[in-house]
Amino acid sequence: MTEIRFLTEFQHLHNVMDAKTSFERDNPGVHIVIEQSTDHYESHQAYKSSEAPDIIESGGWSLFNHPGMFVDLLSYVNEVPGLKEDLYPGIMRVACKDGNLPGLPVDVALPLIIYNKEMFDQAGLAFPTEDWTWDEMIELAKRLTIRNEQGVASQFGFGFGVDIEEIEPFVMRNGGRYLSADGSTARGYVDQPAVSEAFSKLIDAYRVHRVIPNPGEPSEAGDLHEGFAMSFGFTWYAGNLIQHQLDSKFGVVGLPNMPGGESSNMIYMGAAGITSKSKNPRLAWEFLHHYILQRPYAFHSAWTLPISRSIAEQSGMSKHRIWSRYVQELDHVHTSGFYISEKWNSSRQLINEDIRRMILGGVDVAQMLKSWTRYA
Repeated sequence: MTEIRFLTEFQHLHNVMDAKTSFERDNPGVHIVIEQSTDHYESHQAYKSSEAPDIIESGGWSLFNHPGMFVDLLSYVNEVPGLKEDLYPGIMRVACKDGNLPGLPVDVALPLIIYNKEMFDQAGLAFPTEDWTWDEMIELAKRLTIRNEQGVASQFGFGFGVDIEEIEPFVMRNGGRYLSADGSTARGYVDQPAVSEAFSKLIDAYRVHRVIPNPGEPSEAGDLHEGFAMSFGFTWYAGNLIQHQLDSKFGVVGLPNMPGGESSNMIYMGAAGITSKSKNPRLAWEFLHHYILQRPYAFHSAWTLPISRSIAEQSGMSKHRIWSRYVQELDHVHTSGFYISEKWNSSRQLINEDIRRMILGGVDVAQMLKSWTRYA
C-alpha cells in the first residue's frame, strides 16, 4: 500500500474526502492520508520536518512564495493532452511565478456587483449594464438609498466593506497598483495619482454621498440580501444566494468602469501543491489532478470557481444565469499585491484602520497613501 499524505489548512473537508474516496476506489493500492494544519506557519513547519507531507493545501497563496518548497507542476500539466489550453489563462497568469506553477489553485473567488432587481423596479430604474461607470453607479446608489427623517437608512444603495483588499479591483481598473510587479516596494505605486483617485471616489461614497454605511453607523437595512440595492459580491455571496434559492431576485454585472480604463479584477485563491520532499510526486500529481480537475459534480453547489473551461461547462456553471458572469471574469484577473508581498499582507489591519480614519475623520487621502509606502 502506497501512502500519499495530504496536509490542508481548510476546516471543511467534505470536498477532499470525496476525492479521496473516489481516487482510492479507482487506485486500490493507494491510501490518501488527510491531515490538518492551523495556519501557514504550521504547514511550513510540517514541510521542514523529516516526514514532510506529499501535498500541502493552503487557503492563501503566500505559502507558495517560498522558493524550493513545491515542485513545478507545469511539466505535469503539459503531459496531459489539452490541459494547458483548458486552464483559464487569467488564473494561470496569477498562479505562475517566475515561469513555474507551484500549486494548482483552489478556493477561487472574485468580486462582481450583485444587484437587487426588485429594488431597482420599485425605484423605476433600469438595471446596470456592462458599460456603466463608477459615477453612474454612485448616481444609482444615491437614488436607491432610503433614509428616514433622523437620517437612519432602511436601504443602502451600495454594500461594501472597509478593506484594502476589496478596494484593489477599483485601483486596478483605474490603472493603478499597490506594489511593483515583484512586490519589492510600494513607493512609486500606492502613492500615485491613479490610486489616490480611486480611493477618493470610494471615500466620497461613504462621506459625501452616504450610499455605503459608515463604520459603526446605525442602520435598519439588515443583511446584504435584505437592504442593499447593489453589493460588492464575492463568489461566496453568490453561492449563498443560490443555495438559499434567492438568486431569482438578483442580477449580476461587472465592476463599473473607472477613468483609468482597465478591465482588471483581483482574485482570491489558495492552492494545493506537491512538496519537493514528496517520495511519490507523480502519484501525488495524479491525486491532485483528480481532486481539482476531474470532478465537475463538486461545483454543482459551489461557493468557489473552477480553474478550467471543461469543468465550468460540465458543472453547468458556464451556462448558469449568475455563475456564467463570474466564470467570464476569470479572463480579467491580475495578481494582487497581497500575493507578492508578505510584508504588505501582514500590514492589512493597520491599513484598514487608516481607511476608517479617512472615512470617519476626513484624513487627506493622498497623504495617507504616501504613508503606506513604509509597508513594502
